[in-house]
Amino acid sequence: MKINLPARLFILVSFLLTTLPGFSQIAITYPSTRAVFQRDRSDLSTISINGTYSQPINRVEARLVMMGQDQGTNTDWTTIQNNPQGGIFQGNITGKGGWYRLEVRAFLNTTLVGQAAIDRIGIGEVFIITGQSNAQGFQDKGAAGASDDRVNTITYDNTVANSLDDPPSPTFRHLDADALIGPRGQSAWCWGILGDLIARQYNVPVLFINTAWAGTTIKSWEDSSKGLPGKNIFQMGTPFENYPTGMPYGNLLIALRYYVSLQGLRAVLWQQGETDNVPLRVTQEEYRNSMQYIINKTRADTKRYPAWILARSSYNQGETSQAVINAQNAVINTFNNNVYAGPSTDNLQVPRPDGVHFGGDGLRLLAEAWFASMDANFFSRAIPLKPLPSPEVTVTCDPSNQGLTLRVKPEITETANNATITYQFQDITWSNGQKGTTLSVTAPGKYSAIAKDEKGTTFILPELNVTGALQPTVPALLPSGQQQVCSDSVLTLSTNSPVGNAIVWNTGVNARTLKVGNPGNYTARAVNVYGCSSASSAPVSLVVQPKLPTPALRQVGAYTLRDTLNGAGFQFDWRLGSQLISNQSAVEIKALQPGQYSARTKKVYTLGSSNLTCYSNFSAPLDYQLPAGNKGLTVYPNPSPSGRVAVETRENLTNAEVSVYTLFGQHVFSKKFEKFDARQFVDLSVLLPGQYIIQVRGAGFNQSSRIMVK
Repeated sequence: MKINLPARLFILVSFLLTTLPGFSQIAITYPSTRAVFQRDRSDLSTISINGTYSQPINRVEARLVMMGQDQGTNTDWTTIQNNPQGGIFQGNITGKGGWYRLEVRAFLNTTLVGQAAIDRIGIGEVFIITGQSNAQGFQDKGAAGASDDRVNTITYDNTVANSLDDPPSPTFRHLDADALIGPRGQSAWCWGILGDLIARQYNVPVLFINTAWAGTTIKSWEDSSKGLPGKNIFQMGTPFENYPTGMPYGNLLIALRYYVSLQGLRAVLWQQGETDNVPLRVTQEEYRNSMQYIINKTRADTKRYPAWILARSSYNQGETSQAVINAQNAVINTFNNNVYAGPSTDNLQVPRPDGVHFGGDGLRLLAEAWFASMDANFFSRAIPLKPLPSPEVTVTCDPSNQGLTLRVKPEITETANNATITYQFQDITWSNGQKGTTLSVTAPGKYSAIAKDEKGTTFILPELNVTGALQPTVPALLPSGQQQVCSDSVLTLSTNSPVGNAIVWNTGVNARTLKVGNPGNYTARAVNVYGCSSASSAPVSLVVQPKLPTPALRQVGAYTLRDTLNGAGFQFDWRLGSQLISNQSAVEIKALQPGQYSARTKKVYTLGSSNLTCYSNFSAPLDYQLPAGNKGLTVYPNPSPSGRVAVETRENLTNAEVSVYTLFGQHVFSKKFEKFDARQFVDLSVLLPGQYIIQVRGAGFNQSSRIMVK
């Protein structure tokens, strides 16, 4: 298989972004893959996003990207939180119905700190299945799994424990043929085919939650919803005649309080009535009253108003019950009940393999009947329940810097049907068993909580993962000890603290490095993502050396340039044009070629065992031209009032001799110079006033000039 260049580049970039250091600094803790969130009647849903980060950030963005072509609508990058604190981030993103890759990225100012992504996040349709065996399903009766990747279920299995406690944090899977549709559904039954039909027709993902229980009667559902024992009519007189405490209603209630809070809900799909026909022969009024009671009880128990779809079902052992069907229709037709007509199933697959249950191709017929009942009219009228917002959690470090305090905002609100509903938390239970709106953390570990309002509506709080010591190690400054800089320079300070910590300097600056140019002592503290601070580091003491004066150049001889402002006491850098002149550091230099000369002062400062060379600015340039007609020898001043003269030669000489003669050729003065590469001063004050001849001789050089000594 060939992969084109753009595809290969995309694969490479994706690999690097998920494996290079720095791009694993954030993690999404909620939602998890294959989670589906109920859309509203405008095809929109808002997804709560929670996560953790392990190094400083100040902005988190998210977007939704279609998993496949035309499987939704991509969103732009959207800021979901500014300035997150305490190692957790929280935010929301709104999208249209579709099947998405959720991408999150974090920034520190304009620097990308990390990225994370979760594949297969859905905005679509969420259903709770409930009732008895033809809703629960069975293994080995020809169930077909969903062929569409977008059809999903939860993985929680409560068939053995029959627990009334909160389920674990939800995880999801594709609805394969033999999948358990948590918490009780056995196999994909007809629901895999129904999921395919919905996904293809409406181009959205589907999530099924199955709380049905084989053999249950309408009375066992009603009694268990009242807190009374639910009776298993097939086990009467045995130790098992009572269903487990709270069951079968308990699973439905947990789903409504827990999963619907997180995922939302389109409707409860009810298929039940077979047992109330045979053997119970329940009357129309009994069934209608019990059915309406159960619907009302779910609304009273949740503070919300879920929609229901009732299948018209009573077929059992070749018999149907018009009383049961009439009762189901009566509930459906009750005004403003938010209950809708499901399929009529009594005439499907008759006779049935075992007299009551569907199987083989009958499951396809059942799925198609359910799908036919979910027409455009249903989706336009049924009022969906949206997923509720995630509770807000703040993390702060204690004043001791040895512990954290997690604090939950005690309520959330939602707007539904033009009304505002407030969920005030009556019970918050942390993962360590502690209760209350706050939790004190003094050791590493994972911390989360479950919050409930007075109706038991359940919320999962963002998880905090504390790794390592709560108080950071004191950072060491680099460089350390006593340091020096020139007046026009700065010292860059850094630390050995891990990148997961912010660095706060005693100047008030919050940055990994600090540039300083003022004398004084500098310290730093490490602050981790939870807000806990280390003690201050050992100080760095900075000495700032004084600013050196800028030279002022003059030509002081035919070939000599000098700084006449500063004079001696400094070293100098000389340059011709932009090129430094090597081996020239004296206060004056000999100019050997024309051009623009400039100079700067320099000085070496010693502090402890370190040496520092500081420089002034370069002087204004001096435009120098070589003198003409002097044969390479210049003597000045001439005449010399004091008898002291300066002698310059254009050539640099070695073992040179300066001789002075009278005009009659009498030798009256002589001085030798091992090096004659700069102007030299000769004192002729011992000579009588008058005119003389001064001669300079060296290898390849012999020139003379007349001079007057006054």
